[in-house]
Amino acid sequence: MVLAGAALTLVSPLGLRVFGGTNKEWERLSLIGQTYGAISALIAVLALLGVIVTLVYQARELRRAADESRRQAMGDLLRMAMADPDLDECWGPVDGADDARARKQLMYTNMIVTQWGTSFRAGATPENRLRANAMEMFRGEVGRDYWAQARVSRLSAPGSRAEARFNQILDEAFGAAVAEAPIPAPRHVPPRPDTRPRFQLRRAAPALLAFGVGGAVTGAVLTALGRRRS
Repeated sequence: MVLAGAALTLVSPLGLRVFGGTNKEWERLSLIGQTYGAISALIAVLALLGVIVTLVYQARELRRAADESRRQAMGDLLRMAMADPDLDECWGPVDGADDARARKQLMYTNMIVTQWGTSFRAGATPENRLRANAMEMFRGEVGRDYWAQARVSRLSAPGSRAEARFNQILDEAFGAAVAEAPIPAPRHVPPRPDTRPRFQLRRAAPALLAFGVGGAVTGAVLTALGRRRS
């Protein structure tokens, strides 16, 4: 549109000849040419609006790319923690009673939910598909364990309108899945090994026997020496 307006402006002197007069009547032609001032201003405004829209779109794409890079980096860190228990402890203290397999499953489930959120905010995943995926996940024990732990923090954390809607859909799917089938009993967690020192009679029996025999021998010797002196 801007190029078309510029082309019309360039050829406008030729079109002015239809109004009559000779080429030397520039004053009359200039008065008629002033009628194009409004069109020129409109073209300038449209060009400015086009530049503004382009800048806004570029800024939005930059934010989306930065957000995607951040989520990718977080996913890489989680994968490293899942593969190495020593790195997993860097995220915080790990209770010895925690099941390593269950913890790894919860971390992987968090990566799945994060990917769903990115796709939903980008408009690639509609609400009905997200709801169906969440329902399928929350029918399982691992998915229910994850949302039971992450529900409060996700629903209370401030965020964009799309992110709030995403968490609301997941919570509604969780409630529907629980209504279909009650929450199963908590998974078996192996008891934490007791590292406190305990007195074991079987291992201490030889030492006690040796101590008793030594005491008896020492007493007999002292008794014999006492009688000898007497």
